[in-house]
Amino acid sequence: MFGRRVPPHIVFALSVLLAVLCGVPAVRYGLAENWLPALIWGAVAVWFAVDAVRSYGWKQQKKS
Repeated sequence: MFGRRVPPHIVFALSVLLAVLCGVPAVRYGLAENWLPALIWGAVAVWFAVDAVRSYGWKQQKKS
């Protein structure tokens, strides 16, 4: 925002944290067989996990 970027290691850490925090309710709803909230929380967890993988790639690309 405003021409400044968040460093990739911070994006990676926050994405992993949010993926885990969204994955916990997804599993709990899944175990309770409440499928719609499990699907929604799971999709958001996957979204953040993919974001973490992408930011890890930025970090590796920046090292080279």
